[in-house]
Amino acid sequence: MKHTLIPLAGALLGALVAAHASAETQLYETGPSADSSFVRFLNGNAEPVTITNGAAQLVLGRGAEARVSKFLPVKGGASLSAHAQLGSQKLPLQVVAQPSEFVTMAVFGKDASARTVLLREKPDDFNAMRASVALLNLDEKCTSASLLASPKNTLILDAVAPTQVKRRLVNPVKLSVQVNCNGKPVGAVLDMAQLQAGERYSVFVLPGKAAAQTFFVMDSTP
Repeated sequence: MKHTLIPLAGALLGALVAAHASAETQLYETGPSADSSFVRFLNGNAEPVTITNGAAQLVLGRGAEARVSKFLPVKGGASLSAHAQLGSQKLPLQVVAQPSEFVTMAVFGKDASARTVLLREKPDDFNAMRASVALLNLDEKCTSASLLASPKNTLILDAVAPTQVKRRLVNPVKLSVQVNCNGKPVGAVLDMAQLQAGERYSVFVLPGKAAAQTFFVMDSTP
């Protein structure tokens, strides 16, 4: 993921990765592994969004993977604060992730329409022999989202309401998927290539001017 990052000596964003660098710096206490949680940020805007905390900056772009951060490990139950820089506007961000919870914080709009949307999941389906695929619905007009394997339209996930997440285990095969909203296809067929056993994947549905936008990422941590 091509994010622009400036390291911070602080305790709120944490575990940020310098752009194009392999070294990773953990910047806050995550606590015992049993208490760890994970938080990531998503840009739902047509322009880049900068997540800031003091001198730290995490720039989220517009294209597919560039608009989603990695999952940052945090201490479960801890209150996390930051800001989303939207042009000249700063939108306060606040989240508490419960132990073992995965939280996606999406930032939308600017000025009076600026808002955040939280999607939470607490997966218990890890299987080293299979892959895990989720559908995250962030489009309010998509009252029921579904995910189908292309080209046979085999149902993978269905009835995902706005601001909800559903996930399931699948065999680690070469996979292409189509997102449907309210029973109709939206976006292009997404080629997820060869799924890797033990890995997690997220397919997103975001609002667009004419129709919903769709893309996917492999979930990752620093």
